[in-house]
Amino acid sequence: MIIAWWIRDLSHHWSSLVDYHYGWILLMLTGFLVWERWPTRPNNDQPMRWGWPFTLALIGLPLVTLGELYRIGVARTPSSSMALSLGSTLFLCANILALAGPKTLRHFAFPLFFFYLAVPLPKIIWNPVVFSLQSFVTTLNVETLNLLGIPAERRAHLIQLPNCVVGVDEACSGIRSLQSSLMAALFVGDLTLRRGSGKMLFLFAGITLALVGNFFRSLFLSLTAYRRGTDALEEVHDSAGWSVLLFTASGVILLAWWLTRFERRLSSKTVTKNTPGPV
Repeated sequence: MIIAWWIRDLSHHWSSLVDYHYGWILLMLTGFLVWERWPTRPNNDQPMRWGWPFTLALIGLPLVTLGELYRIGVARTPSSSMALSLGSTLFLCANILALAGPKTLRHFAFPLFFFYLAVPLPKIIWNPVVFSLQSFVTTLNVETLNLLGIPAERRAHLIQLPNCVVGVDEACSGIRSLQSSLMAALFVGDLTLRRGSGKMLFLFAGITLALVGNFFRSLFLSLTAYRRGTDALEEVHDSAGWSVLLFTASGVILLAWWLTRFERRLSSKTVTKNTPGPV
């Protein structure tokens, strides 16, 4: 009941916000992670009847109430959905502790954390992240263009070229590439890697691939505008975006393959080292 109510609220954002259209896909991936963990759930866990379950539910109640009242009285916003999500998560954790126990909660903690990629961030968090990415991409593009001998000047989130002006809007900031890379790195890393250090390295590499790919995309568009004018951007804009997606996906797959082989080598060396020799 709690999960259905939570998903129902988020589904409105998945339909209305372009940056969160992937919400249904992420819901299916989360369901797969739960299903994949289900056979290995702890069998000797002890339920917690009071204490933590009651405390978590008590903390979650005002969050759910606040989010729902704001939705009814004002509007459904990312902030109200975040409050509702946090409250629902606390209620869900309280139920797991009361019915199964702390080991079970830890066992399913990652899918719960992973699902938060589908929860829209409040504007107080979203805007600084997007603006920082826009500034980073704009500055890096201007410096690179100058190094290539092309006169370019930054004006806020605009790139002034000799013959035109190129804008770095929210979509060009790389936020969508970053979201996709986070989702892919966390999901693939959890399924293929076993070491925590390998998963962290994989996550960092996925974020780096997204930033690098978006930088080359924006640089390519700036060079196209400089050579052919802004009218030519419509011809190459979508293909450049798909190229970044292909670059990031290929990089994530290759890195996952390499890290998996590296972990197997480490495991085989550890087993060989710990195997006693002939007496």
